[in-house]
Amino acid sequence: MGPITRRGDHMKYVPIVLGLLIMVPLASAYYGGNSVSQSIDMSASGGSVSQSASNSALVIGNNNKLDQSISQSASGNLISQSAANAAVVIGNGNTVGQKTTQQANGNTISQSAANAVAVVGDMNTVNQLVSQSATGNEIYQSGWNTATIVGNGNSLDQKVVQTITMLPAHVDPSQTMSNSAYIMGSYNTVNQGIYGTILAGTNNAPIYQSGSNYIQTSDPTGNSYSQRMRFFVRAGPRAPVSQSGQNEIRLGPF
Repeated sequence: MGPITRRGDHMKYVPIVLGLLIMVPLASAYYGGNSVSQSIDMSASGGSVSQSASNSALVIGNNNKLDQSISQSASGNLISQSAANAAVVIGNGNTVGQKTTQQANGNTISQSAANAVAVVGDMNTVNQLVSQSATGNEIYQSGWNTATIVGNGNSLDQKVVQTITMLPAHVDPSQTMSNSAYIMGSYNTVNQGIYGTILAGTNNAPIYQSGSNYIQTSDPTGNSYSQRMRFFVRAGPRAPVSQSGQNEIRLGPF
């Protein structure tokens, strides 16, 4: 482990980081040793179902624990699910967990979920997860994680997991996934994973999967980066399948 800079060294970045989420109303926790939990659970069945949820938090201090979670479950003929977690954390030794879970059964399903975090400080741990699953026809899934970290010795884990199980009808399924991380500092660890599965049986409808992992840092000293991606499709013998994946790492200075 390399040298850890003083907490005050990072305060010049605070206005920049706060600007990332300035439009989001924030619940605040100040000073050290706080435990903050935000959770939203939704379950519905019907004809047309719309679910929308968000958590936001601002945490300033050391050794805080922040957990944000959203769970949505629905069944119907027209389903729309959207979820977002947003957090700004300023301090050292904090732990942040962001999780969105969406599950749906029916026809014409749209799932969209995102986690966003900005961290200023040292020795912080951040875990971001988007999990989406749907069974039915005409299913569209979109999930992404984004993080900005300014400091040293931080750990970031980003994961998007999507699963589609098709019913026997010829309607296109689509999965779009992305992770992005912007790092300013040294001795940070970033792990990114994307996992998409579509089980279409003998369905010959067009199938689309797209994923992107992106990491950018202006100071590459002592950082550790990992990017993974896995797509799986099982469809009919005449189904046109399109899979697109990109891993990109940019090490500075720029």
